[in-house]
Amino acid sequence: MQFLEDFKQKVGKWVFQRELQTNSRIKEVCNLDDAKSIGILYDATSENQIKIIQPFVSYFFDLKKDVKALGYVNAKELSYCHTPKLQYDFFYQKDLNWYYKPQNYIIDNFITKEYDILINLCDSTTIPIKYLVASSIAHFKIGIYEEDYEIYDLMISLKEDRSMQRLIHEIKHYINLINK
Repeated sequence: MQFLEDFKQKVGKWVFQRELQTNSRIKEVCNLDDAKSIGILYDATSENQIKIIQPFVSYFFDLKKDVKALGYVNAKELSYCHTPKLQYDFFYQKDLNWYYKPQNYIIDNFITKEYDILINLCDSTTIPIKYLVASSIAHFKIGIYEEDYEIYDLMISLKEDRSMQRLIHEIKHYINLINK
């Protein structure tokens, strides 16, 4: 069984690298004042993770930004807390192909929208989110710093506290500093 998992991972990595090279997005640094649309990717498996991100989404919504949060639920079915709302959509294991690439109309809409800023709150171990970051045509991509993982335009390095709350705090800080 481990052989099959390793094979899926290798195929997925190859497809990921190919998509990364063929992505023809327009890279452009964007500060919070100039941004009109913001996409947020995160792990939404637990209700607590959704509660953590809600103030972050509200922060951008209160600034009159077009914000969309897309959460990955690492489960075979969605629970009561995964009901899509105005700024929130979800996808789960059923929406993944055999090498973990997400595929459905919600995902297609998300990656083809030209967000001014795309924020990823996951690390590269969340493979479905990794595909979305690589496939997105967003102009300015922000994520957590990882060695040999250069798909972001701005990488946030966290030393001791690698929590989602800390990452959100640092992202808010740095996107407010850009071009000031």
